[in-house]
Amino acid sequence: MKNEWQMKNGKFITSSVEETRKIGQNVASKLQGGDVIFLSGILGAGKTELIRGIAKGLGVKSKIVSPTFNIFRVYEFGKSGKLYHFDCYRLKKYTDLVELGWEEILADPNAIIVLEWPECILGKDLTKLSGNKVILVKIKIKNSRRIIELEQ
Repeated sequence: MKNEWQMKNGKFITSSVEETRKIGQNVASKLQGGDVIFLSGILGAGKTELIRGIAKGLGVKSKIVSPTFNIFRVYEFGKSGKLYHFDCYRLKKYTDLVELGWEEILADPNAIIVLEWPECILGKDLTKLSGNKVILVKIKIKNSRRIIELEQ
């Protein structure tokens, strides 16, 4: 996964929006239906830019907009693929997510899910999903660069 960006100790270090998006595109090339990405990072860390790269890599044609006020957005790609982009910043508990159709979305074999702010969902370890590959992504800012950690 090393191209224009730097990889150091298993972490990707980017210094531009374009580099962050390229990492997202590379991540997308390894995704398949049913995969779930949990994405953490402070406000302004670059979560939406990474998702824009993932969307582009999947072939999403629509403009990617942060779902902060809508909680989630759905983007279509390919013949039957769907990218679900959740922002859980305003949610508090697992039942809030379930009411949005979370369990049905997880069961969709054509869905790829990116969920921002998983730490906001209290009372349930979202990373323990049966039947779904889970990828944990953390983005940190240091000296105006983004440090992106991926863990499966």
